[in-house]
Amino acid sequence: MKKLIISLCLASSMLAGICSAKPRAGMSAPVTQENRFFSHKEAGVQFELPKGWKAKPDGEVITVSTADDSLQMVFWVPDEDTFDAAVKDLDKELGSTIKNIKTTDKGTSDTHNGMPHFSTGGTGEVSGATIEWSVDVLAAKKVVIILTFAAPGIAEKHAEDALKFITSIKKIK
Repeated sequence: MKKLIISLCLASSMLAGICSAKPRAGMSAPVTQENRFFSHKEAGVQFELPKGWKAKPDGEVITVSTADDSLQMVFWVPDEDTFDAAVKDLDKELGSTIKNIKTTDKGTSDTHNGMPHFSTGGTGEVSGATIEWSVDVLAAKKVVIILTFAAPGIAEKHAEDALKFITSIKKIK
């Protein structure tokens, strides 16, 4: 849970920057790689960024964003050791940071590139700003949670690149 709170605080501060048209002083520049391939070694997943997207590794957390930062995806390994435990605790943990949380996608379980996968989504408020959010839980080497959030309507703007990105998430062999 500690990692989730850290991740959501990071997401909250990034969302504040997204919702403000002014650049924020003191923010560090995200990392971009020529080859656009990244991995979250602890979780055991790798992915390829769409052209123009960026990734910002910060310890055990990797934040991926669109070029304009309007859509953010935060990757981290939760404290829960099992896939089922991580899924079970999602509502409680998300509710501690996202206020007025409404789940609009009751959740689906399937596999993603051979990994057990659960996803759900909805709307809520972070730091007073309305957001749309989704959460994906994957079981790779370890359980990894991917929190995606944006202002309403933004996800649709980036749907094509987001689909390419999501398709690229694979277990490290």
